[in-house]
Amino acid sequence: MATHGTRLPMEFLAAVAAGADPGSAAARMAAEQARGVADIQQAGPLLAALLTKPYRDSAPSWLLEAAVANGLRQTESEYEYLTASTSLVVLALVHPDCDPTLRADALRRCSDRRLGSLGTADHPADLCAAVAGELRRRVPQPPHMTPELLKEPTPAQVVLRTERLHDEVFEAAVALLPDGPDRTRLENEDSGAWSERIRTAFDAWGRMWSAVLEQHPDRHPQIIAMTAGTRANRVVRDQLLGSVPWTVEPKLLRQIALDDLSRFDAAMLTTRICTFLQDGSSKEGARQRFAAELSALEETDRRDIEFLYLRDDGFDIDWGTDSAVSWVSHAADGPWRLILNPAEAKPVYGDPHTWRSHIDELADLAGHFATTAAQALQTWKPNDLYGISRATDLRWIRDMLVHLPELTPAVEATVRLVIRDARRGRSGPQSYDYKSQEDRRRFDELLDAITRIVADAAPQPPATRRTALGDPEEVTVRSLSAASAEVLDAYLDRHAGDDDLVEKALLSLALHGRRGKPAFASVLARHSDPRHAVHTLTRELRHRLGGSPANREAWAREILALPDCSSETVLALPAWTALKARGHRYDSTHPTVLALVEAALGDDHQAWQRFADSPIGNSGPSAWLRLGDILTAATDGTVRPKPPTSR
Repeated sequence: MATHGTRLPMEFLAAVAAGADPGSAAARMAAEQARGVADIQQAGPLLAALLTKPYRDSAPSWLLEAAVANGLRQTESEYEYLTASTSLVVLALVHPDCDPTLRADALRRCSDRRLGSLGTADHPADLCAAVAGELRRRVPQPPHMTPELLKEPTPAQVVLRTERLHDEVFEAAVALLPDGPDRTRLENEDSGAWSERIRTAFDAWGRMWSAVLEQHPDRHPQIIAMTAGTRANRVVRDQLLGSVPWTVEPKLLRQIALDDLSRFDAAMLTTRICTFLQDGSSKEGARQRFAAELSALEETDRRDIEFLYLRDDGFDIDWGTDSAVSWVSHAADGPWRLILNPAEAKPVYGDPHTWRSHIDELADLAGHFATTAAQALQTWKPNDLYGISRATDLRWIRDMLVHLPELTPAVEATVRLVIRDARRGRSGPQSYDYKSQEDRRRFDELLDAITRIVADAAPQPPATRRTALGDPEEVTVRSLSAASAEVLDAYLDRHAGDDDLVEKALLSLALHGRRGKPAFASVLARHSDPRHAVHTLTRELRHRLGGSPANREAWAREILALPDCSSETVLALPAWTALKARGHRYDSTHPTVLALVEAALGDDHQAWQRFADSPIGNSGPSAWLRLGDILTAATDGTVRPKPPTSR
């Protein structure tokens, strides 16, 4: 029977799929009448029908070869084509009559992407074992990681982009992932170039692991176990903590986070030892003084401290005195950044990621970090030369203040020294490239946030410190206007009885026409003398609030809405604004204002005329002329009043 190799005429396939005997005259006639090669997309379903119906239990080699060839010839540019053609290849490769040679040859011809699609958990174990074997053939030895492997990934990296891999394929792929950077110095490579090459390769290694961990969130414990005892284990843990923590199961995230915090002990001990040496003690004396604490460390940490600082030719001990601060600074800016600031866990576009851990669990972990950072704060010393000037120097301070269960006087006192050092650093030399300017902008934001937190002497729960408003005596109407209703209410609660603050809050509700909660009346009720306060603020509105017509209109709207507002206060409103205040209808004057005008002018036509000729307006100084002053001048025929003074 002529089959043209594995390229079968459509008529022949259709006849057999319809039930004709492949050896029958009808099938042979259909084959002889066929011209050309069958269309790939049409032949695929027919070949699949043959392997699932008449040839399900026994199939000739030509049919299996045709199915493999057809499936592998399908384009991979379209997902649906890849899925359908992979199913056809699977039908052939798992068939009882599939020859091992055909299977091995087919897997060799697969792209890396196709190989991953053949090794999923819904496919038979023997096929997945063959896929794992082919993967090992393609990657006989894991390469060292380089940045180029992110653009041109190895077969193991590509296979791990597939979801729901079979265990054997997954384990083989993870074992074959690129290893850490090659630390061997290249010929003619100086120390600076070597260090930069290792750094970029290590960063790429982290990004590679981050992609794997995000793709397989249910396998995090398995990956940790598989990499135990290798250089990759530390990278995996750092990526779970710092790059994709929202994907991590809560108990595992807590375990990883607390394990990471335990590494601080070595940094803190390094600082204590180097401070001890700075004070004039000998290195042998330091060995004896800290022998018990050194022996309690992990072997690697202990060996590092002894090698770096307790040898006669060791590093400069000044470096070691900053170890505790450097550790928490790096952690806040790196592995711990998202746990300390969950809202920052979001893609470039779109909504923030959904965390598997509850917000209370994250807050608890953040509290542990803050307590650790407070220990490092005890070792902080000013920068004698220029002062601190980088955002990383302040991020950990801000995060510590935000999450500490309690701000003690000792912490606040040291943070005030940090603020002083930062202000000195901010006034130092500047660079004008974009990266430096962006860091300076972030530095200023952090410094302002830290200053506001320690300036507010009233006790604050951690949840409110991130939006701290600062010292009530220094807080401005503008800054209060930017606060949310919850933040403003909490701030007023902490400073109950501060009438000056209540008056600023009242003015802030009118700034730029802000509406919404908290209600004007509820804020006013916090004042010890509400009636006097609202009258004084209205009379001094230009001096205390100023701004655009929207500010005046918002204030007038709130005043006229008060149920017991006095006539004297309404008359203190800017005249134009009061007269334009709406009544019950869109085009009507507010009834309270209308009643006061009619009562003042009565039937005096000349008074009405003088009132109509008054210089009130919607802009400039005349916009602030008070309604009462205008009515008095119109009634008495006196000299027109002058606007109240500005700020």
